Amino acid sequence: MARHVYGVGPVRELVTARPGAVKALLVEPGRARKGGRDPVAELAATARAAGIRVDERARAELDRLCGPDARHQGVVAVTGELTYVDVDDLVAAATARGEAPLIVVLDGVQDPHNLGAVIRSAYVLGAHGVVIPEHRAAAVTPTVTKASAGATELLPIAMAGNLTRALEALKAAGVWTCAVASGPGARPLAEVLAGLGDVGVALVLGAEGSGVRPLVARTCDLHAEIPMGGAGVGSLNVSVAAGIAIYEAMRARRG
Repeated sequence: MARHVYGVGPVRELVTARPGAVKALLVEPGRARKGGRDPVAELAATARAAGIRVDERARAELDRLCGPDARHQGVVAVTGELTYVDVDDLVAAATARGEAPLIVVLDGVQDPHNLGAVIRSAYVLGAHGVVIPEHRAAAVTPTVTKASAGATELLPIAMAGNLTRALEALKAAGVWTCAVASGPGARPLAEVLAGLGDVGVALVLGAEGSGVRPLVARTCDLHAEIPMGGAGVGSLNVSVAAGIAIYEAMRARRG
């Protein structure tokens, strides 16, 4: 089934990184031939140079393809379905690069914008991949790809039928699992990560509101929390917490 990636940023990432995955580039009439520094015209030129077919489509058709309220900016890439990888593949990819795995595991994040933001942070900050549950959680949709600024097309993403089994598989591969959530026994995140040194780690973050589920938390080796100076608004947004956690993990590795 075809998948539609829309928006200048996500489409640019896809066309640049994986041109062979793009079946066609659909652009608003006149934009592909527009002069100056029109980003859609630049994208169309890049696509043609890569051998990608560029077709004009009325704005109403682009609106229909992307869904209501989608900001496609006049450009849509038609590609195949996203290929999810296995959890073991994330570890293998890190090992092949001579690096200790750094993986983000999400427990039931349902908001597509939050999922996209987490994937974007994971890619930009150097994580090796993201694990999401198959059930009761957001999957990677065009909205997620747009929110990730195209990072879904660049970062390996695994979908797990059973999250606790996925964590057990990571532990068997030598990866320490760390639930990032406040609770009894949780220590400051920076302190926990500093104690790990340069070893593989999976950062486990929970859904909006409910956090990491008890069974998932009990499966984790470690429990850490992000110290907050003010508690008047509850907890951090999961995408913000993920960004902080990934950054702290990378900072701990660099000493």
